[in-house]
Amino acid sequence: MKSWICCLCAMCVLVGTLQATAQVRPPRRKHRILVDPSAKKKQNTVKADIGESLKDIAERATRLAENPKVDVVFVVDGNKRMLASIAVLEKKLIDMLAVIEAKTMDYRFALVSFQSIQGEPHYTFHHWTLDYFGIGNALQKIRSEFDKRIESGYGLDAVVKGLKELDFREGVTTQFVVIGNSRMRTSWAEAGAKSRVSEQIRNLCRQNSVQLNFIGTSEKIQAELTDQTGGKWYPIDSNQQRMDGQRIRSGDIVADKALLRVDGLFKRIAENLVSHKPDKVDIVFVFDYSVSMETKTDAACNGLDLMVAVFREAGLDYRFGMIRFWASVGGGESTIVVTKPPLEPEQVKTMFRLPKTGDEHLLDAIMEGVPKLRTSPERDLVLIIVTDESTSKRREKEYTAGKAIAVCRGARARVYVIGGVTPVRTGSFGDSFQRQVAQLTRGEHYIMPGSIIADERR
Repeated sequence: MKSWICCLCAMCVLVGTLQATAQVRPPRRKHRILVDPSAKKKQNTVKADIGESLKDIAERATRLAENPKVDVVFVVDGNKRMLASIAVLEKKLIDMLAVIEAKTMDYRFALVSFQSIQGEPHYTFHHWTLDYFGIGNALQKIRSEFDKRIESGYGLDAVVKGLKELDFREGVTTQFVVIGNSRMRTSWAEAGAKSRVSEQIRNLCRQNSVQLNFIGTSEKIQAELTDQTGGKWYPIDSNQQRMDGQRIRSGDIVADKALLRVDGLFKRIAENLVSHKPDKVDIVFVFDYSVSMETKTDAACNGLDLMVAVFREAGLDYRFGMIRFWASVGGGESTIVVTKPPLEPEQVKTMFRLPKTGDEHLLDAIMEGVPKLRTSPERDLVLIIVTDESTSKRREKEYTAGKAIAVCRGARARVYVIGGVTPVRTGSFGDSFQRQVAQLTRGEHYIMPGSIIADERR
């Protein structure tokens, strides 16, 4: 009896232990996604290499001709925080020279250094020299003569001084290389001074065939000046935001600057066209001659200069042509003038600026103008439609969007569009014909800055 009771107790203890074990379960392992807090920062950081930047500038400068002439002007900020970068620049000049000498022995260097000493601007010029050692010694002198009074100078003013005081060789695209780790400043005190100096720089660059490059900071004005002069932006260090291609940073917004200006759109189209690596190409502008386009012609001319710079850098075999179209106000008969290639860039700009008149009908220009081009089989055809209005629909002619697209495809044309928008009531952003013709011919479509809404009932 006693042994049976002991067995029963032992069984109770065992059962209790098992129940307790069953109730106390190990915690489940949660599946966690580990997020690197620096991941976003890493995506936005850039690789900074002054030597590689200099080599890239040299390669672009020597790409234009079989035996090119190369002129390079260094514009260097001599502030305290630049001492290490100046030492790297001094060391890496030989890398740039190696690229240049592989293509040409006809080259020159110049240097403009800028500083602020107790608030007063200070500039040092080293005029054209064939000896890169002279530039290296000048950079070494900047480092050796540094003292605590020296601060970052006025970079924009230094660029202006270089553009005004250096002589430029005819037929040579001069490369300005601005190197600094501070924002570009000007000593001008009046309102809007920075914009006015930037405009002066752009004009002087165009007059002297200068491409402006920055090895600098993520600053809007640096991105815009390189874009508008056909140059390129490079980071001075890895703390900079990306500014490559067409992207700029303004506050917390990163935007495609080509979408903000007509001239930027021209350059964007040129870069896209070059990326397709055509052999020989005829580029024909289908240009709206209506009154509303008059305010856009100066920007279009500036854009053409940027486009030509891209084509020349890429070594593209291109020719320009023009289809101009307009009509009497209120839906009158279209006038379409076809000027076949080749046209010189200055001739194209003159046509852009000719007096505007009346209204426009884009489908008429496509249907009646494109077949007259008769592009030869060995040349690609590119159409660039430039209008600030949506595609008007006329009842007098049976021209449709579908037929116009068929004409473009039949001509083997790639179509780019800088175009208008449809009325809000249609529920679409942009013009359906203009979007579709670009998409179906492997081109690109953009909204013209400042475009107006056309009356589709015309």
